[in-house]
Amino acid sequence: MKKKTFFLLSIVAIVCISLILYSRIYTITEDRGQLESKIIQFINRPIITVKKIDIKQELNIDNKKYIIFIDNNNTLGNAELTKGLNNKYKIESTGGGNSCFYEEIYKTNKGKYLIMKGKNPDIKISYVKETVDNKEYKISIPSQEFYMAYCAVPNGTQSVYSDPNKIKFYNKNGRDITQEISKALLK
Repeated sequence: MKKKTFFLLSIVAIVCISLILYSRIYTITEDRGQLESKIIQFINRPIITVKKIDIKQELNIDNKKYIIFIDNNNTLGNAELTKGLNNKYKIESTGGGNSCFYEEIYKTNKGKYLIMKGKNPDIKISYVKETVDNKEYKISIPSQEFYMAYCAVPNGTQSVYSDPNKIKFYNKNGRDITQEISKALLK
């Protein structure tokens, strides 16, 4: 009887400790101010490089949240967060740089997605065609300055990053504007 009681108490203690640790990892809510603050803290490890960010777009897919933002250096950045069982998030990664366009294949708890994130100069981009693992995908781009758009890709897709030479931008008339957009994004 003592062994069963000890075993049950041990299981309860392990579960309680696990829940406490879990709740310390997944702490971020949907609050925009808290999101910005936590992303800034994450970026500034170990050196402070960003003082302020302005979230431009959020995209929720399955158990993930994707964010694009502009920082105080006027640089486009992005973040990937994972939702926990407590409906709060933890930051998986952040990135940024000179580019005004990001594309990557992300894995969620339900599948893989090709996600386009970026700035739409003068709202000229209507859709993008991209080839990944020899399959072409067409993704409609919203008519707004900053966007995030996506499409599902097969779970067997091997590529994580696409080949920039296989991305084509099109306007609403179906005209290839890749060269024009490339120049505008480099400004």
